Amino acid sequence: MEGSAIKGMSLLTLNECDAKKPRPKNSYIGRILVKGYNTQFSHDDVESTLRRHFSSCGEITDVYIRILADNTLNSFGFVYFLGEGAVDKALQLSGRDVGGWNVIAEPYPFPENADCRPVVIVQGYDNSLSKTDIEKVLTTHFSSCGKVTEIMVHKRSGAASVSVYGECAEEKVLDLDGSYIGEDKILVKLFNARKIYSVHRRPRRARPYCS
Repeated sequence: MEGSAIKGMSLLTLNECDAKKPRPKNSYIGRILVKGYNTQFSHDDVESTLRRHFSSCGEITDVYIRILADNTLNSFGFVYFLGEGAVDKALQLSGRDVGGWNVIAEPYPFPENADCRPVVIVQGYDNSLSKTDIEKVLTTHFSSCGKVTEIMVHKRSGAASVSVYGECAEEKVLDLDGSYIGEDKILVKLFNARKIYSVHRRPRRARPYCS
């Protein structure tokens, strides 16, 4: 799977990724589960109330409350934060009155090993080296991030995939974006889907059937 993606990836593709807003470190991203509101309330009213209530805790990146088929709200929702200690601050506001109802905030952490198995695409190294030598230099360069479990080198595209396993390995490998191997500055971009995210994943809507 990684190999087919790398073969079709150009240096331009990675440069275009560089133009995007830098992603915050996983350790700064947190979320809580919230409940206590009347499910008959307006979605917008509940969302705005939650944003006001937790605004002092850190940057709120998303508030997600599912609207059910009968147009009522699900009995719980989620608030996502960006900022060190934001979740702890939010939990301290649990039980407070927010205008006729008490908001209940509960911990909702990401899985413990959510960022321990990243796969990254690497470009910028000396592609004139043999595959064996490229594997050696990449193994050495990424060994500080955890155990390098697999490297796939594609000479034609000048790219390689590097798989790493270790505690907080995702943050560590991404910190090597823009680092140097000898005199060569490398580009490092995450290939596999993130398991720590600052916006709640929405369910996909089914496409209407066309006869």
